This record gives sequence, structure tokens and C-alpha cells, in this order.
Amino acid sequence: MENNFGKLSKLSLTAGVKDGRTILEDLSFTAPFKIMRPFYEKKDFMTVMLLTASAGIMAGDRQEWDFRIREKAKMEFVSQAYEKIHRMEDGWAERRACITVEPGGCLYYSPLPTIPFAGSDFRNVLKVNLVDRTSRFVFSEILSCGRVAHGEQFLYSRYQNLVTVYQEGKMVYRDNTRYNPAQTDMQGFGMYEEYTHLANLLICNEDKNDDWIRAVRGILDESHGAEGGVTRTTAGHIVVRILGRSGQQLTNLLNGILVL
Repeated sequence: MENNFGKLSKLSLTAGVKDGRTILEDLSFTAPFKIMRPFYEKKDFMTVMLLTASAGIMAGDRQEWDFRIREKAKMEFVSQAYEKIHRMEDGWAERRACITVEPGGCLYYSPLPTIPFAGSDFRNVLKVNLVDRTSRFVFSEILSCGRVAHGEQFLYSRYQNLVTVYQEGKMVYRDNTRYNPAQTDMQGFGMYEEYTHLANLLICNEDKNDDWIRAVRGILDESHGAEGGVTRTTAGHIVVRILGRSGQQLTNLLNGILVL
């Protein structure tokens, strides 16, 4: 399978610090990617918004991302619109991303929700290298069951997402999501059940104590039309997962959790 843009689509960026402010030290990209001029909506954080000159992910697309957050740099990576994964009559699309966060650096990786269309097949691999325990990383994702308004719940062919986090060279987190609705009852017990959207939140090396965890559980217990849980990994990182009925609902819940 060849990329629809004729070659591998790449996005590479490096965030550093100059005069006490996070800046883009280096940036390169190929079609269909573009980057909006960085802005500073949050104190001490540079926000980088991804733009794409395409209608979404198509069969044969091959993407490669490489992010480096230098020492003490603070960056938030967001997207302009929901990510649409279109029907694929033949083949699949894939993205491979590598993120490195140096000591004292911080990356909030929070693109908008993903919508897999009927017949789509998307495979994503994300590798994160945290240089030491002061390297902070927050990852959030929201996956829809499909285009609900079009009656396309769980009609995609495959959705695969492998997220691996290393800290000081040691693996501290691994989530290998592989959904194949033709083989798995995605609305059955232990899966989505009556819900249509799933949110995952991973928080690494942020100062979150047990009181904070109890506060998150309180938010989840009081939320209407959603349910979820929060846990601490053996490495001390936080994982939150929430099932809901809309991308906006889960986005609001994640935003509320992150400002606690």
C-alpha cells in the first residue's frame, strides 16, 4: 500500500526554552500536515495545533510523528477537528509516533476525538520516552463507536492502538488496544455495553495524591450518562477510563479532571 500523498507523511517538532518561554526550536512537516502558529492560552504552556489539508485518514495513508520536549519546556499538542477515519475498501492506514520528554519537560497530548467510519482499518503505535521522573506527560484520547447519527455503531473493520511508555529506559506502561467488531461483541458485557464513546487518560509524573484520586472518583460518580474508574499503576502513574455517550461529554469530563 502506498500513501495517497505519494510518500510518507511526516511531522517532526522540537520544543525548547528561550528567555524563560517555551518556543518551537525546530519544525518540519509534509502533506497533509500543517501547524498553526503556536499560541499561549495557558500560563507557561505553548499550544501547538495540528492542521491537516485532507478530509481525514484514507486507506494507504502512512504517517510518522516525532516530538521532542527539551529540558523545562512545556507544550500542549491539540488538533483542529475530530479525526475521521474513512471507509477502506482495501488495505489500512497507520501512524507511528515517537515522543521524548527531557528532564523538567512537560507534554499534554490531547487531540480531539476519533471517529472510525464503517469499513475503516486504522493502526496506531505511540512510543513515549520519559528521560527521568521529572519528565511529565499527560495523554488523553476519545474513541467513538463510529458515526452514530448514520447508524454506524461498531461497523469499522479494525481499530488498533498500541501505547508504550518508558521511564529511565524501563517500560512503565503498555496499553495494546485491538478492536475487531466482526469478532468481538463491542456492546457486550465488559466492553462498551450501552455506551458509544470511550475516553482514556494517562497522567505521568504529575503530583497527584490519594485525595486527588478520591476527587476524580467523586466526579465520575456524580456524572450523568457516563461511568468510569481511576487507578494508580505500579510506577505511580494515573490511569482514568470513562464510558459515555458523546465526545463532547467526555471532553468536558476530562477537562474537569485535569483542572482539579
